[in-house]
Amino acid sequence: MGCKLTFTAILICSFASAEDKLERLNIVALDSQGQPAMGLQSADFQLWKDGKPQTIAFSRFTGARPLQTARPLPNEHSNRSAGLPPTVVLIDLLNDRLMSAAVINNDITRALRNFESSEGLYLYILTARGDLYPIHALPRADAALPPAEEPWTRNIAPMLQAALKEVFGFRPVDERDLVVRYDLTARALRTLGSQMRMIPGRKNLVWVTHGVPLYGTSISQQTGVDLTNPVRLLASQLEREQIVVYPVAQSTRGAAAEMNTESNQFLDEFVSLAGGRLYRSGGAEEAIQHAIIDSRSNYQVAYYSAPQDSDGKRHKLRVTSPRKDVRLHAKDGIYPVLPPTRPDDLARASLEIAAHSPFDATDIGLRASVTPDPDSKRGVRLDIRIDPSDLFLSQSQNQRSGKIAILFGVYSETGFEKFSPAIPSDVSLTSEQYELAARDGLAFRQTLTLGEPVRRVRIVVVDRELGTLGSVTVPVPR
Repeated sequence: MGCKLTFTAILICSFASAEDKLERLNIVALDSQGQPAMGLQSADFQLWKDGKPQTIAFSRFTGARPLQTARPLPNEHSNRSAGLPPTVVLIDLLNDRLMSAAVINNDITRALRNFESSEGLYLYILTARGDLYPIHALPRADAALPPAEEPWTRNIAPMLQAALKEVFGFRPVDERDLVVRYDLTARALRTLGSQMRMIPGRKNLVWVTHGVPLYGTSISQQTGVDLTNPVRLLASQLEREQIVVYPVAQSTRGAAAEMNTESNQFLDEFVSLAGGRLYRSGGAEEAIQHAIIDSRSNYQVAYYSAPQDSDGKRHKLRVTSPRKDVRLHAKDGIYPVLPPTRPDDLARASLEIAAHSPFDATDIGLRASVTPDPDSKRGVRLDIRIDPSDLFLSQSQNQRSGKIAILFGVYSETGFEKFSPAIPSDVSLTSEQYELAARDGLAFRQTLTLGEPVRRVRIVVVDRELGTLGSVTVPVPR
């Protein structure tokens, strides 16, 4: 069956047959010192689903690392850097239980002020009325990232004190109704999640909260309430956007508070499905540090699994490694409460993020340089290098093969304009060619003719087998 060469069709033609078989999972791998375990291969991961071993088809390190190159190109740009991964801290006043502004100020100030760099750190308050109040907000879609400045966290104490003074106040009367309280909390988390989804790849949410009881009473409905299924749905929605949640279970009794309360059962359920870890009261600093280390230590694993209906039943996950010096951490359960993502929806969502995100996507390592085309007045020549270890390449004897597509997004001073038609390419490498490409990058060259308003070009490479992508943005010479 033939395929039209559009971005969506390319993914559908090669990915539809594999969609029901390949599932992806983020796994944190730490060494015996609690630092990122580098250089792991697929054989270093073992995965069980409901007690049955799963066949791991592919693994890729997605933690923070610079893209290595033996021969840097002139005017080269890379989507890999050693910067901090994105971590959002949310102070939850909606579910606060009589904590004073001074206690919150002290805890969060202590957690943030000692970071040498504030790159990738963002801070919000969930107010008592259910609104999100940004202290240091995520960049908006299509916005250019500001240049690096002095870490904003050095002034966190007066910033936080002023914000708390403005938003600290009485909670709504109907906050006593568990359904209203949960609905306000879920709405805020979904709103924040929709902003975070514009950051490609894994991102962290450190949620400083008292939590919401799983069971209680609805005053308006005058009936008992079980929030288990709504919580599972919300956690699954965040996990689908690769948002890993690190709740800090605040308590008026401090870190010695018991962890088996109904609110902590809510947070336990959340962590089980969205990944992350649960921390005791006062553990915001530890949670932020662990979230950053986990992101730096992240591997994405693709495994073959039989398709499952949206039956709402829990399916257990367990990951181990045959290596004794490696500790692994991942979510330990799946509730298929969301419908499967269709390939065209996946393509459309990925392309939207690639087009409008202020950040480049890093799942596939890219380097690129741009030079004027000597044969065209308005033309540019793009030299692109792709890290083949980030591609899903099937291996047969001495050959590795896979499928990619390359697109070019153009940007004027006002933002994104359009994508070029997708250019499909089949990758076929001998072992010797793969070793060379792993060292120097898989090389592609493309000439583009650009209009006068174009100021930037974003190069997007899509793995047509796995549905992942990488992007790198280069300025156009004027």
